[in-house]
Order: sequence, then C-alpha cells, then structure tokens
Amino acid sequence: IKRARAATSPTIINKYFSELEKSIENVPLGNIINYDETNLSDDPGRHKVITRRGCKYPERVLNHSKASISLMMAGTAEGELLPPYVVYKSTNLYDTWVKNGPVNARYNRTSSGWFDAEVFKDWVKEVVIPFFKNKQGKKVLIGDNLSSHLSIELINICKNLDIHFVFLPANSTHLTQPLDVAFFRPMKVAWRQILQKWKKTDGRSLSCVPKGCFPRMLKLLMDQININSENNIRAGFRKTGISPLNPNEVLARLPEEAQNDEEAKEAIDKSVLNLLKEMRYGSINIKEPKNKKKIDVISGK
Repeated sequence: IKRARAATSPTIINKYFSELEKSIENVPLGNIINYDETNLSDDPGRHKVITRRGCKYPERVLNHSKASISLMMAGTAEGELLPPYVVYKSTNLYDTWVKNGPVNARYNRTSSGWFDAEVFKDWVKEVVIPFFKNKQGKKVLIGDNLSSHLSIELINICKNLDIHFVFLPANSTHLTQPLDVAFFRPMKVAWRQILQKWKKTDGRSLSCVPKGCFPRMLKLLMDQININSENNIRAGFRKTGISPLNPNEVLARLPEEAQNDEEAKEAIDKSVLNLLKEMRYGSINIKEPKNKKKIDVISGK
C-alpha cells in the first residue's frame, strides 16, 4: 500500500470510531448507507492461457482500451443494494445509452467522466432521497470526504430530511469503506468475465465497449452480483467495524508499523529529551584544558 495509507494510525481510527458511535447511535441498519464511486474498465485483465510447449511469449489477441465508465454504488448496513448511478464521459446523453439497463438505474454525463458536485447532488436527489422516503428517523450516509462532491445547497437539503453525512478518515478507505472491503472485488471479477465473453463474441471487432451496449452489460453484471450482494455488503459493514460497532476489526488490520506508531513516537520523544539533557548537563570529564604550554622539540629528533 502507499505510504499515505500505511500512515493511518490507531489514534486516527479510535477518534473516527468515537465520532461514528455518536453519529449512528439508535439509527436503524436500513437507514445507514455506505456509498462509493468506482469504475468499470474496458480491460478484461490477464488470464492464464494454454500454449504449445516451448512458447516463451504467448499472446492473446483481444481488443481493449484504457477507457472506463464511472459508477456510484451504495448499500445499507442491512445488505440492501441501491440502484447504480452511471456517469459517462461525454458532453451529451443519448437515448440508447440509458435503455435496457438495471431497474431504476440512473444515467448522467460529465466532460471528465467523473462525479462532480452537480452530479453527486443529482445522485442524492434521484437515488438516496427516494430510497429514504418511507423510512422513519435519522438517516446516515457514510463515504469519502471529497469536497468536490458537496455543496451548501445539498447539505441544506439533506439536513431538512434528517439525512446526515459521516466522512471516513483520509487514506483509510481500504480499512473503513464497506464497499471497498467486501463488495467491489467480486463485482470487478464478475465484470471482467462478462467483458471477456462480450469481446470474444459481439464485441470481437470493436476496440472498446460502446456506450449503447453498456446498459445491457451492466444489467448482466447486476443480475450476477445480486446473488451474493446482501452477504457481501453485510460482510463489508462487519469487517469495517460499523455494524456491529467494533473498532478492533479495523485496528487489527492496521500495518504493524502503524500499530506501534504511538509507542515509537513516545520512545523517540523520550530519547530526544534524554539526548538534549545529556548534551546540556551531562559530562564524562573529557574537556580541553584551559592552560597549555608550548613544548620545544629539536628538529629531526
């Protein structure tokens, strides 16, 4: 993992759980949503192949590109999966790009292909608020602390509907994001299988997945992952210590360096303090004499 992620310390995690406990106290599991942005790429990945003996450099002929399509996925602590929200990289949106997809899926577009404040607001309005419509009590959205997703207008809208945001600590989503921990991996595996099959059949002559084909492929994906989605999402909430609330689930998975960070810091502080004291007050009685006499030495002797 990157150094920034490895730097996540027990202090950060404990502080996060201290605030989380207050935020989700007495909130029904069905009212707690974890959301996360991901993408489905056009690359089916590497696979093992069968070749004749002695072939040093086997190659698989299969068109692919670096293109990807962004998705916002969300699930509740009860294991219920919300409809996907798709964002295409485009200036316009066409009818064939939104037909024959998963039930209640939403589609949008941006020039970058990623979520911005307007698109995130639309996701909340079109997916989250309708989902919470008949649910009573406080509602909580748990996700990344991305300022590009939030606006004053959206915060006020959510506040009026008793919807509250809980942000995860920076660089900790591999530990604290339920969808990251237990949902996205099987989802990406299923997508690569669907993508590879499509590229060998209908898409064998195409360089990438056309946007007009994507909704139908996404429907195949959702049908496949829905088989185990409830168990996977619940496992993610459990593994991240959110439901049931248990900080030790995350603390136990911290890198060993991070777990010993506080002890190391305290030891360093003491060492530095002792060194400074020794430098200022300590002595082993080896000092330059103040008075000295010149010694006459005969040349050559």
